[in-house]
Amino acid sequence: MENLYDLTIIGAGPVGLYAGFYAGMRGMTVKIIEALEEAGGQPQALYPDKMIYDIAGLPEISGTALAENLLAQLARVPHELYLDEKVENISLDDEGKEFKLQTDKGTHHSKAVLLTTGSGLLSPRKLNLEGEEALHNVGRLSYFIKNLEEYSGKEVAVLGGGDSALDWSLMLEKVAKKVHLVHRRTSFRAHALTVAELEQSTVEVHTPYLPVFLSTNGLELQRVKSEEIQKLEVEKILVNYGMMTNHVDLNEKLALSRRGRIQSNRQQETNIAGLYVAGDASDYEGKAPLMSVGFGEAVLAINDMTQKLEFSHSLQTGHSSSLFGK
Repeated sequence: MENLYDLTIIGAGPVGLYAGFYAGMRGMTVKIIEALEEAGGQPQALYPDKMIYDIAGLPEISGTALAENLLAQLARVPHELYLDEKVENISLDDEGKEFKLQTDKGTHHSKAVLLTTGSGLLSPRKLNLEGEEALHNVGRLSYFIKNLEEYSGKEVAVLGGGDSALDWSLMLEKVAKKVHLVHRRTSFRAHALTVAELEQSTVEVHTPYLPVFLSTNGLELQRVKSEEIQKLEVEKILVNYGMMTNHVDLNEKLALSRRGRIQSNRQQETNIAGLYVAGDASDYEGKAPLMSVGFGEAVLAINDMTQKLEFSHSLQTGHSSSLFGK
């Protein structure tokens, strides 16, 4: 049987990584499980080079640098980090004292669980076109940017109309030979300043078009409500159709808000005792969907756990300066 951990965190985004550090600093045994192949969440997966300006004490920082800093902070405490492993179900034993987490690779056991899964479990929406998986396997089609240099000197098509699709297009403009942006509507669901920047760029915009066929040398687009077909020869395709949200799949008894987020009290505990939530995944009256708020929510959740769980070992108290300054 797997070891019983004090806390298992699902999601290794910024809030999950910080929660792992804070819980470890308090002396809890900590395990973090992440469905993606790398830690860092949306800032790392979707906006690696975009600057973030609203974190206290950091005038500006990129998604990649933020992930690196959080991992360096996490490294200060004992922990286990499991990447490329998707949690499929969370159940509670008959006594209500131990959680069983079933993943696509095994089983984990924990006294408490903290969900830091953001707006979902970061499962990208796909095109559902023939040949999509084959192109993805050979690196021609992707759902995230891991390394900008992979696109250097290449012709790229970005599919989507939200903030991240436009951000990707503008980032790629600096390194790619040519960038095409394809969206099914004539207007974009992005910030007005980003749209204005796009209009001043060299990115070639194709609206309103939908991809209908994938080939080894590009894709075919069909104009919405028309028979018109346009062929686009590109070497790389980036799909940004958003993320699939499947919080309800984790536990059928988990209470969700009308917005599909997980309901919690102000200590971040859900309707299931011992199961907590922090960050964009949570919802309560007065909720502010900011990363800085998520960090605080993680602290509230962990402090509440320390009051309710039974530990077979002592916990740490005191300020961080006294704990790490020895």
